[in-house]
Amino acid sequence: FEVGQSKSAAWVKSASAPTAMCSMCGKIHPRNELEMSFWRPDVVAAFPEEQRKTDVKESDDLCVIKWERFFVRAVLPLLVKEWDGPYRIGVWVEVEKNAFDRIRDLWKDPAQGKAPPFLARIANEIPLLPHTNELPVLLQLTSPTDRADVIVPESEHPLHREQCLGITAHRANEYSRYFS
Repeated sequence: FEVGQSKSAAWVKSASAPTAMCSMCGKIHPRNELEMSFWRPDVVAAFPEEQRKTDVKESDDLCVIKWERFFVRAVLPLLVKEWDGPYRIGVWVEVEKNAFDRIRDLWKDPAQGKAPPFLARIANEIPLLPHTNELPVLLQLTSPTDRADVIVPESEHPLHREQCLGITAHRANEYSRYFS
C-alpha cells in the first residue's frame, strides 16, 4: 500500500516542536525525542526477518499481516501536569479491515478529524502498566500530517486513569527511561 508522506514527518522536522528539560542531564531536548515509541506492533516485531518479508506489508504508519490483520500507528496522549502539552506514547493499534480501508480513504483528507473514532485494540505491551496488548481503545484521526490519537474508554485499567487525570513529569520520565 502507498499512503504518501509519513504522518511523523511534520512532527519530527518541526523546528518549533515542544521541548522539555531532562531530569537526568538537565539539558533541553525536543519532547518527541524523549517520548516512548514502539517501532512495530508486538506481533510483527516478534516475527523472524524472513517471515516479515513474506507475511508483512509495512510502513512507518501502517502495517498488514497477510491481509488478515491491520495496524495503524498512533499516539496515546497523557496530560503532564507540569507541562503545557501532553506526553505521547507512540503505539500501534489493531483495527478491523473495514476500519483500515476507511482510514486509508481518509488518509490525506483535511477533514479526517471530523470522522467518528474507530474501535481498535492496542497492539503493544506498554511497560510499567498491567497488560495493555489487546486493550480496547478508540482511534481518533486528527489531520493528514499528525498521527491519530488513542483514547482509552472508561475502564478500571490504570491507563484510563492516567489519560483522564494526567501524569507527573516524573512518570513521563519513567516511561522515557524504559527504552533508553
